[in-house]
Amino acid sequence: MSEHLNSLLERIAIALEANAEATQAMVDRADLLIQAMAEEEPEDPDAQPRTYMDGSPCL
Repeated sequence: MSEHLNSLLERIAIALEANAEATQAMVDRADLLIQAMAEEEPEDPDAQPRTYMDGSPCL
């Protein structure tokens, strides 16, 4: 193979590895989020909210 083709294949391999690492990081974070959500106590759907969506307390 030509030097140019080898260089392109190497760059593609590096990009694919970076993509795989980024995807794994997203999977790990999603797993942590799912675990945290599972640990929360279920809320009464009819109860008044205690905080607004931005996290500030309801008065």
